[in-house]
Amino acid sequence: MNYVIAETIKTRRTILSYFIFLAPVINVILCFLMAGSLNIQTFELYWWSTFMIPALTALFCSEHERQNKKSGNDKMLYTYPIDLYRFRNAGIAALSVKLFWVYLAMAVVSVVSTFFLGVLRISYGVAVGSYLILYICSLWMVPACLLLSRYMNIYILLCVHVVLNIMLPAFVADTPLWVICPYSYGPKAIEALAGIKVSGDYIAPQGVNLTVLIAVALSLVVFPALSIWESKLYNRGFFEKRVKSR
Repeated sequence: MNYVIAETIKTRRTILSYFIFLAPVINVILCFLMAGSLNIQTFELYWWSTFMIPALTALFCSEHERQNKKSGNDKMLYTYPIDLYRFRNAGIAALSVKLFWVYLAMAVVSVVSTFFLGVLRISYGVAVGSYLILYICSLWMVPACLLLSRYMNIYILLCVHVVLNIMLPAFVADTPLWVICPYSYGPKAIEALAGIKVSGDYIAPQGVNLTVLIAVALSLVVFPALSIWESKLYNRGFFEKRVKSR
């Protein structure tokens, strides 16, 4: 728990904190300009899942790595008696919590904007539930982006992550292969729950069905698996630094 608190404090006054409030507002403004008031509610959800989620996750993870290097962690950690496996897991947990607050803010802003515009395509409960499901289905992106951020700068990571999040679901979401593609978990769940297809078209929602349950279950398996793998790779990398420094 102390590791998580330390990682949270480290990024408290960085750009990450500002994006908790800015990202939802930017999303709503862009969706209003592109889709108008009639389709803003569904377009907010579509744009959030397609573009904002991968972009924000890549940004948060890249900024986290930058803060590590800025504070000297990459040079000093292997000289201290710190459990690096737990340290990396704490970083993943801290980023996941920050992203949760972003999703919560987006759900609130979406409900408020829909209320004032007076156009309700899906119920408020379904809308809030959809953002919660999207959060669960995108948690795996945190350890994945942390891993990639050690080898890619922020611009390359943003481009790669956003493009993959657009292209892969378009190819596999309507095939049985979606179950082995984590990028498809969120879009498949939202298609069933809110009636928003991968293409952005609106269809009749089916509610919570087997597809939603499978997507959530797979996400809850992939996230800890990737977190463990990334933490072990991180620990191994610092172990190699210890050996070379002797």
